[in-house]
Amino acid sequence: MTTGIGSSTPMTLYNSYIKSIINIIIIINITPCPCTVMQTLLESKTFFIDTLSADASFVLQHAEQSKIITKREYSNLNHPNHTQENIIINLLDKVMNKGDDTCRRFLQLLQDNELQENFPGLKEHFRPPQPALYDEIGEYKMSSVPRGLCVIINNIVFEQQSDNRAGSEVDEKSLIEVFSWLGFTVEVHRDKTAPQMKDLLKDLSQKDHEGDCFVCCILSHGGGKEVYGTDGGAVPSEDIFGPFRGTSCQSLAGKPKVFFIQACRGRKYQLPVQVQADNLGGDDAAEEAVLETDTLEMITIPADGDFLVARSTVKGFYSFRSTESGSWFIQSLCKQLTTHCPKYVLGNSGTGLLILHEIFFLNVFFLFFSRGEDIQSILLCVNEDVSKNVSKLNRKQMPVQRVTLRKKLVFRVPS
Repeated sequence: MTTGIGSSTPMTLYNSYIKSIINIIIIINITPCPCTVMQTLLESKTFFIDTLSADASFVLQHAEQSKIITKREYSNLNHPNHTQENIIINLLDKVMNKGDDTCRRFLQLLQDNELQENFPGLKEHFRPPQPALYDEIGEYKMSSVPRGLCVIINNIVFEQQSDNRAGSEVDEKSLIEVFSWLGFTVEVHRDKTAPQMKDLLKDLSQKDHEGDCFVCCILSHGGGKEVYGTDGGAVPSEDIFGPFRGTSCQSLAGKPKVFFIQACRGRKYQLPVQVQADNLGGDDAAEEAVLETDTLEMITIPADGDFLVARSTVKGFYSFRSTESGSWFIQSLCKQLTTHCPKYVLGNSGTGLLILHEIFFLNVFFLFFSRGEDIQSILLCVNEDVSKNVSKLNRKQMPVQRVTLRKKLVFRVPS
């Protein structure tokens, strides 16, 4: 003899949870957040009073037939001395006093065809909002295991010892943690000269990329249109992005290619020990850099689609890095990715493994209420976060992105 969950067939469980999902969708149609059903009813109370007061007796009859109210309650509410409006006010108060389950059943009643024919305003009220243009844009596939390759090129020790980038190891650690959590295979390459960086990027482009996405993080010194190797040599933007064009890297054609670059776009100037600028230049560069407005050009993204390049700073500005806590840009990026990427139920509770049907139901719930943000929305949060920082010399920083993505890119945390 079996009892409990064991007595139910898989199809019975499936049908049961499909009904539960439909109920969730009904509530989602009228509320954008996972608040209580009673709160939903309360927020729409004025609308329901104005709409249903046109025929209060009709509503009462259906509420009694659906066992939302008892016959005694029906008689008390339908008192001849009560106005139509008072009847509906008292009905709504009584429904809310009975709790969320009764509120849910009342909202379902209001979506009944017969009631919506009698009160046309109800149909419009419960109609799902039309998707905005941005919502209609497709989304890149992000389900492969692993999600793809994340390469971190971190130049810390330079041939000119004064150019060493203390604190960049903190950024490296943060990036490893976040992109491993996001399901990427992470490779770290430290202290590469300019020729070595060019060769490495070319070799990476020749790999057979079976994952859904490619991410490259470059942490180094930089100038207007290039980043520098540990030998001080320049790696132009064409040598960074060119190898990954669709024509050069067939296995990444049509897939998102994301570059995060932590490097200055101007020349070095003296800062307090706690904060350094990620650039190379002479000792007199501070005054010169302040005066420059046109000589540092924006980085050029290949004409091919599916690229996103996020740089730590805009033209003419410095990119700051704490020797103890890492750079403003990379630390904010990791924080915002952790906060806003969609998270799924892992199937492990505090008391042990959740049974299969619970995992299924909770994952469906999280599909609605933990959708997460796409990368461009997350980078807006990074811009806002970094722009609030001020160095001890009253310097600020603003990240910049150049995008040729054709769809929304959402980093989904693997289950």
